[in-house]
Amino acid sequence: MSPDDHALTALFEAARAGDDAAVDRALPLVYDELRDLAAWLLRREGPGHTLQATALVHEAWLKISKAAETSGAGFEGRSHFFGVASKAMRHVLVSHARSRGAQKRGGDAERVPLDDCVDSVQSDTGDLIAFDEALRRLAEVSPRQARVVELKVFGDLSFPEIAESLGVGLTTAKADWRFARAWLHKALEADD
Repeated sequence: MSPDDHALTALFEAARAGDDAAVDRALPLVYDELRDLAAWLLRREGPGHTLQATALVHEAWLKISKAAETSGAGFEGRSHFFGVASKAMRHVLVSHARSRGAQKRGGDAERVPLDDCVDSVQSDTGDLIAFDEALRRLAEVSPRQARVVELKVFGDLSFPEIAESLGVGLTTAKADWRFARAWLHKALEADD
């Protein structure tokens, strides 16, 4: 564990103990990683995206800190934090895509390439909104498998980190990933 990981863990423990400002003090320790994650997500969506990585981080941070304030539970560790961050970034990206579609009147949303993301669901290109809808449907049927996709695709977590975040074994996390990829591939194909 690096010194930053120790400091981050200490801040998360302080937040769980009632220190409301502890989560905000964690931002400098995770900002670069969050910004790299945001830049990676936006690169995968291809050129022409109007959202900047910094804006994505800031919007996601607002959601993260609000969630920490509302729940009062704080974060259990680095994997849990980045799991929450992946969900926040997903919501910001989908909101942004919906807003862009609404601005074009009539829902004429531009198809956004999701290179790595859609590669993970065995397709060449995809529509972020359609992907999000398929992921929501998967969550109704298999919440844990949907969460694995969210952590892998939007959080760029490794399988060991996903397993730790979900409290399952590595083999289970990988099996969930295979199931979810197949399910999403079929759902997205049916939507086309």
